[in-house]
Amino acid sequence: MANRFNVNVRVPVSEDPDAQAIEAKYVKEITQGDWEKEVGGEALPVVVHFFSKASPASEALSPRFGALAEKFSGKARFVKIQHPASSDLAGRLGVTESPTVVFFKGGKENGARLSGGEIKRTELKARVEGMLGAPAAAPAA
Repeated sequence: MANRFNVNVRVPVSEDPDAQAIEAKYVKEITQGDWEKEVGGEALPVVVHFFSKASPASEALSPRFGALAEKFSGKARFVKIQHPASSDLAGRLGVTESPTVVFFKGGKENGARLSGGEIKRTELKARVEGMLGAPAAAPAA
């Protein structure tokens, strides 16, 4: 019989209440009807997560996306939009996969997209820093 008090069992990050609270506070879920106001008309750079509730990869990305939204709060906006429910917008932008992260600056797409199940937080962070023009780390002396 398995030990029901096994401390090595990890709660999936998507079920972590702290991660969910951070995402809810720093990432705004929008619809395609909100697109122009929330992305096209935004002065700050915008990072858009096209997700699907049926995609485990989208669900796995959400806490990492939320953590970055918290880190860059006030410097960039982070929004998410359901890919299947916004198929017209996704089609217009050429988004075919969930998750896909698209970067916008001045209402226009900025640089390459990230997509697929293995999007790493370090990749996302580097892309946001690049959009913000963050200086590269100083070499160690």
